[in-house]
Amino acid sequence: MIHWLRGAQATFAFELRRSLTWNRFLVSVGLAMFPPVMLNVVVRTAFVSHSRVAADVTKYSVFAMIFLVALVCVLSLLLWATPNVQSELEGKTWNFIAVRPGARVASYLGKYFLAVFISITVSCSALAGCILVSNSYQGLENPLKTLSSLALIYAMACAVYGAIFSAIGTIFIKRAMVVAAGFTIGVETLLSLIPAVVSKITMSYHLRSVGLEWIGYFLPYTTKGEYTQMFGQPWPVWIHILCIAIMTIFALAVGMIVITHRQYVTADQT
Repeated sequence: MIHWLRGAQATFAFELRRSLTWNRFLVSVGLAMFPPVMLNVVVRTAFVSHSRVAADVTKYSVFAMIFLVALVCVLSLLLWATPNVQSELEGKTWNFIAVRPGARVASYLGKYFLAVFISITVSCSALAGCILVSNSYQGLENPLKTLSSLALIYAMACAVYGAIFSAIGTIFIKRAMVVAAGFTIGVETLLSLIPAVVSKITMSYHLRSVGLEWIGYFLPYTTKGEYTQMFGQPWPVWIHILCIAIMTIFALAVGMIVITHRQYVTADQT
């Protein structure tokens, strides 16, 4: 275990240095700037158009902020977590990793930690920008509490979805990003909205429940009573966090098992 962690630390440092290029930096900046820019456009347009529209936008601005930041969080993980094996195969470095003891797991964990780190950085930067925009127009009741609460929630989201996407990257290789995007849309979006027990297996349900507890009710088009009637009485927050932690560990374990035992075909072998 210590050998894996040391190798993962070395992989994290190496991949971080290699990722410090202008192209990747501009992509990360673009992702971080997208939510506050879009939120500013929507809110500003509403305020200059009609007072009633402005009131509606103000009412749902917190949901819009959460949705936009969640979008760039997922996009960042899709870009950084899913190609963990494919990048090594395309770079023709997999043969070197495969023959070294523990190098597969170390590379897998190191790339996972890097994806989580970059995604958290992008998400929190975008969140801070959205908080500034929203607070400048409507004055949030407690912006620091909202910022800290949502930052912790997005950190948990990056950890669990990064683990799931990393595991997908070890299984599907070339189509990992497509499969991960389909999983996000089909399972974590649509399935989580079904008012049944099946929705509770999704991580978005647990993350949403933590958000409702920490920052208050923010979902549009339904009241808190209607939401409780559809999904039942809320569980304690620690149960949701425990479910997220269990899924993170499970997904990481699946990815470690697959990457250790699977034989990947390199370009030289085809």
